Amino acid sequence: MILVKYNPVKEFYKSIVGAVPQDVKFGVRVQINSCIAPSKVFMRIYNDCGYDSEVQMYSDRCEEGFYNFIADVSLKKGLYWYYFRMEGVANEQYIGMADGGCAQLFYSDVVPWQLSVYQKMYDTPRWLNTGVCYQIMVDRFCSVGRVVPTEDKILRKWGQQPYYQEEDGRVTNRDFFGGNLKGVIEKLPYLRSLNVKTIYLNPIFTAYSNHKYDTEDYENIDSMFGTNKEFEKLCHIADEMGINIILDGVFNHVGSSSKYFNKEGKYGKGGAYNDVNSPYRSWFNFYDGNKYECWWNFETLPRIKADNPSAQEYFCGDNGIVPLWLKRGASGWRLDVVDEIADCMLDKIVQAAKKQDPQCAIIGEVWEDASNKVDYGVRRRYFEGAQLDSVMNYPLQKAIIAFVKDGNGTALHNTVFNILNNYPLYIRNNLMNILGTHDTVRILTELVGDRVGNSTKQVMSKTRLTDSQYQRGIQLLKLCVVLQYTFFGFPTVFYGDEAGMEGYRDPFCRGCYPWGKENKLLRDFYVLMGQLRNMNVFCNGDFDELVCKDGFYAFQRSSQDSGEKVVVAVNRGSTDNSVSLDGIYRDLLTGRTYTNIATVVHDGFVILEKYHVE
Repeated sequence: MILVKYNPVKEFYKSIVGAVPQDVKFGVRVQINSCIAPSKVFMRIYNDCGYDSEVQMYSDRCEEGFYNFIADVSLKKGLYWYYFRMEGVANEQYIGMADGGCAQLFYSDVVPWQLSVYQKMYDTPRWLNTGVCYQIMVDRFCSVGRVVPTEDKILRKWGQQPYYQEEDGRVTNRDFFGGNLKGVIEKLPYLRSLNVKTIYLNPIFTAYSNHKYDTEDYENIDSMFGTNKEFEKLCHIADEMGINIILDGVFNHVGSSSKYFNKEGKYGKGGAYNDVNSPYRSWFNFYDGNKYECWWNFETLPRIKADNPSAQEYFCGDNGIVPLWLKRGASGWRLDVVDEIADCMLDKIVQAAKKQDPQCAIIGEVWEDASNKVDYGVRRRYFEGAQLDSVMNYPLQKAIIAFVKDGNGTALHNTVFNILNNYPLYIRNNLMNILGTHDTVRILTELVGDRVGNSTKQVMSKTRLTDSQYQRGIQLLKLCVVLQYTFFGFPTVFYGDEAGMEGYRDPFCRGCYPWGKENKLLRDFYVLMGQLRNMNVFCNGDFDELVCKDGFYAFQRSSQDSGEKVVVAVNRGSTDNSVSLDGIYRDLLTGRTYTNIATVVHDGFVILEKYHVE
């Protein structure tokens, strides 16, 4: 017997799904079985800043054996939790959250629902969730013209395996393959064929390493990648093709060899490490013996003090780094390890960027649920309306992989519920949906590769997919892509995933794009899926989960503005499964029509648009 009903991701129970705007009244409805018959029902709302309130709910009417209890609520911005308390009942008096997000009764230790409240300060970029985003590590994407290695860096033959062994006990990351901005420019037509409308570039500023997360000079493009003028040319040509460029902002730390720190004396006698009077000295925390604070104890990455006025001015002033590269043509920033950047700096970064270009995008690297993130003991406020436009959607990545690898629908359902319930709509529709990045195992290897993730790099360097693993991986990857491209948010492709690249974690996930050796059938599938992203329903449409059982997952995307309605179903169950339809639907990839019901075969999928008869 069902005793209580409440699901905050359904408008019937919570009039605004997800996070709610500050001072905007919204309704909450909980349904209680008439056999319980409470005398009073209260909605208790509290946060970790001292707010604690109970709102008495009023009884609306009884329908189909359930009493409706309703509260009208409005709150100031912040993060809250809530549950329901009943009076006049003999047994459990609390209603809280069960596994999966719905309601259940509690005697004590009630599990609350999260409630996020925001006050939006900046416009969300209108272009961000259109089309496809494509992530590029410049050195490994495409090489055009003559590339001259600087210092003691090693230029290697395109397609060789990246170096993975330490040199003299150090990981130097000094092997390069010649990829450059000219190569990105040359491949813009190819990217456009994938319906790419945003390019996210891993760091491209002057740095020693091939990954460039050890910045030496934020004001200039690394000479092995090109020049500042070539970057401006890339942005100009991309803009003419309807493509925006997002840069990687590494503002938490610099390279120890940088002109700011200059530990090895590469930039002369100055620098924070060698000169106590250096203008950069105050940027860093120094201890006895000239020891200094590093990021995750990497001595090559001294950490910047976020609250230092000089550092804030350098990055966020009117002529600072953040607005400078927007002036040069970039359309936004992906902020590296944003959870390590204190709010005092993050607020200024966002303010400087939005002042220069109100339509620029600010995307944060967060690996967890970003709506309730706590870091260094501080509750972060990414989604309160004055910071991020989006985050990298690692929770959904993990859930999609768990579902496609093992049929784990529970993990996918719970992740989707958390996003729908916890995130503001403007964040949800602009999430950066990934299957892999430079920090993760290649998606093809993740799906079917041998479980050698805890082995040595020597083992990983020699482990390849067998032919049967590869073919199975392609089949499963297509299921992942279907979910990635049709969920809320926008799909982001790590360069080469569409070509069938494989590889374990760094550096093996960072190989060279296999030009001329691509899996063309897989690439064609990505082209087809990219075309679907022209439909408004996938950019801004509503999301409703329809089925989640036994490895079968189905949902509906619908748009009141365009009138589009699409049902997506993916079957990782052991048998065929079906989803009910409200009429005639046409498969957007095959053209096949379905009436009232669609049966999906094992390891199959459908993407069905409602057929409108004129």
